[in-house]
Amino acid sequence: MTTVIHVAPVFLALALAASTAGATCWQPGVGAPAVTRHPSVAEEYQQAQFVVIGRAVRERNVFSVADTDDYDWTVYDVEVMKAFKGNPPHIIHLLSENSSARFPMDTGKSYLLFITHMPMVEREGDETLPADFVDNCGHSSAMEAAGENLTTVSRLSEGH
Repeated sequence: MTTVIHVAPVFLALALAASTAGATCWQPGVGAPAVTRHPSVAEEYQQAQFVVIGRAVRERNVFSVADTDDYDWTVYDVEVMKAFKGNPPHIIHLLSENSSARFPMDTGKSYLLFITHMPMVEREGDETLPADFVDNCGHSSAMEAAGENLTTVSRLSEGH
């Protein structure tokens, strides 16, 4: 009697889940395969335009002019409650792409946010989209999960 164990589908499912979860966290390599990109808190702090505690106060989905069946982006209006780096406006508008690169937020919830500014202007139809976004591969998180990252950010901000 032969026992057949089907492990290939399990390994395939795990591989797909792992590659999808990190789909936007790959940094192209030169020659060698790409490497995962997970900056330290200090590196992300250094690279960010703003580092803030903010509360998502509004969200709005932006649909593509070419495809109105599904939205391409979400624009979040975030009330800045405390700035650790930079001098952000009281309300900052953040763009979140509807892809594996998205950083979803819940309206009314507070977040520790490392905010990056895109040098290029993104447009959809006649609308100019916000140039600021949160990197989902970094250390931005809901406040209840910020823990040690918040301590590190506070320490880094005192040094400036």
